[in-house]
Amino acid sequence: MRLALPIFLIVLVAVAQSPPGAARKSEQNPPVKVNVVNVCTPDPDAQQQLMGALARLPKSPSFISDYEISRGVATLEEGQSAKYVRLLREFKSDSSFATVQYSLSFDPASTIETLVFRGRDVKDLLALSIEDKLSTSVSKPAAVVSSDTPASRLRVERAGKTTLGLARCTDVDQAPYEPIFAQASATLAAYRHVMRLRAMLATDISWLNSGAHTEPSAARGTTVNPAKAAKSSAPTRETPH
Repeated sequence: MRLALPIFLIVLVAVAQSPPGAARKSEQNPPVKVNVVNVCTPDPDAQQQLMGALARLPKSPSFISDYEISRGVATLEEGQSAKYVRLLREFKSDSSFATVQYSLSFDPASTIETLVFRGRDVKDLLALSIEDKLSTSVSKPAAVVSSDTPASRLRVERAGKTTLGLARCTDVDQAPYEPIFAQASATLAAYRHVMRLRAMLATDISWLNSGAHTEPSAARGTTVNPAKAAKSSAPTRETPH
C-alpha cells in the first residue's frame, strides 16, 4: 500500500507540469486529414460513380440567352505565362446543372481544354470537369477546337465526400477504364458542338493563335450572373498521382 502513494504523486506532478494552454491549442488546431485521390487506377466503386456522374449530364442541353466570353493571361508556376479564353453558359432552371464553362489554355508547352459543369444543388454535386491536354508544338488552339481530341482527365467533386478522379497515366494498364474515357470524350465532343465554340470563340481563338501576349479584353456578350461568374477561375493544371 505504501508504494501506491509515490506513484500517485508522480502522476499529479506530470499533470501539473503540462502547459496550461496545451488543451486549448489542441482544440484550436485539430488534426488535418489528407485524402489522396487514386487517379490512375480507381477502384470499381469509384468507376461506377464516375460513369454515373457522366450519365447525368444533359444530352440535349437548353441554355438561357445570357452568356459570357472572357480571355486573359495567367502566370504559371514556372514563371512562364499562359493565354486562355473561356465561354460560360447557364442551363435553364429545369436542369439539375447550373452552368457549364469551356476553357482553352495555351502556353509554350501545352494546350489544354477544360469543360466544367457545376451542379445546381451543391449537396448533390459540386462540379464535374473533363480535360484534354496536348503538346502545343503539334496542336494549335484553332485545330484543337475544330477536332474531337479525346479526354485525358476526369474529376468529380462532391460535397462532404471524397473527390473522384481518373487520368491517363504512363506505364499503367488502364484497359478497364477505357469505357469511362470514351464516355468523357464523347461528352467533350458533344459540347464543343452544342456550345458552338468555333463560331462563338472565333475572334478569341485568333487572339490565342497570335504570338504576342496582349492585355485581357473585357468580357464580351452578356454576363450570366456576376456572383456565378466570380467563381470561375483560370484552367486548373494537375499532375496525376
